[in-house]
Amino acid sequence: MRAMRLEKQGPPEELKLIELPDPVPAPGEAVVRLHACGLNHRDVWIRQGLYAKIQLPCVLGSDGAGVVESAPEKSWVGKRAVIIPCYGWGPDPRVQSRDFFILGMPRQGTMATSIAIPQTMLCEVPENLSFNEAAALPVCGVTAWRALVTKGDLRKDEHVLVTGIGGGVATLAMLFAKALGARVSVTSSSEAKLAKARTMGAIAAVSYKEKGWEKELVTQAGSPPSLIIDGAGGDGLNNLIGAAAGAARIVLYGATRMSPSKLDMAKIFFKQIDLRGTTMGTDDEFRAMLQLVARARIQPVIDRVFPLSEAVEANRLLEQSAQMGKIILDCTS
Repeated sequence: MRAMRLEKQGPPEELKLIELPDPVPAPGEAVVRLHACGLNHRDVWIRQGLYAKIQLPCVLGSDGAGVVESAPEKSWVGKRAVIIPCYGWGPDPRVQSRDFFILGMPRQGTMATSIAIPQTMLCEVPENLSFNEAAALPVCGVTAWRALVTKGDLRKDEHVLVTGIGGGVATLAMLFAKALGARVSVTSSSEAKLAKARTMGAIAAVSYKEKGWEKELVTQAGSPPSLIIDGAGGDGLNNLIGAAAGAARIVLYGATRMSPSKLDMAKIFFKQIDLRGTTMGTDDEFRAMLQLVARARIQPVIDRVFPLSEAVEANRLLEQSAQMGKIILDCTS
């Protein structure tokens, strides 16, 4: 099989297209001929040495969709499948176990033409989705679902603020929240992304680069957000606390801007703000997310599709965070 393997930490050019032996399934495993792979910032962080317990060389990629070639249950053979991107969550749905792992380091990931995984990680692709669209879902989809529903306690008709629109999780969070009956506002530093979000139904769209953007967002939306979904953190967290309604929930799924240099503790307790952390999700949450996608006929936003052989260029684009939605690799070309 062909695969893009990260040989060592460094720039995108450290990803090398190589030939590897076809995967041999262990007991209980299925083999999937991959048609599409979705990229995630996890791939960038591993390449840059910003991830825990890095083991190289490794084939990266956590999102994948394709056709099942072999499986312990023969009824799976020939079916279109999207892969649950993580394994070993454990018995407590509130938090992952120490055995939890995500595909694409140390285990072989989806930047390849074929992969062997436990059969329990297979889900059928919703009929309304192409392989590319299905591959846009796994990591970002389950993260967005858990942030909104499990940790965010999303309520119909409430005002939800999704920060950093254009990123994979943020874009799906907006689509999911709207499908679940919420009113959604967004932030970004890109006017083009804000304009796109307005066409997707955002009730407010503001640049977080503008001073006092919190007041502008509330003015556009007509009310402060009672649920905020954020993957950036940093000092911008204080802006979110300022924008939030009383008793709002702020759900944090990432920290691309790392930790804030200071935290407005007075506003947190005076406004009764509830800060909640989340990451990834359980198999049941993944399946619930797919059911919503199928029921509401949600179409994931795809920025660009590259052939597998151009994964270096695709990863360079991902590193720039210039995309609107997901970047996909076509594993068949």
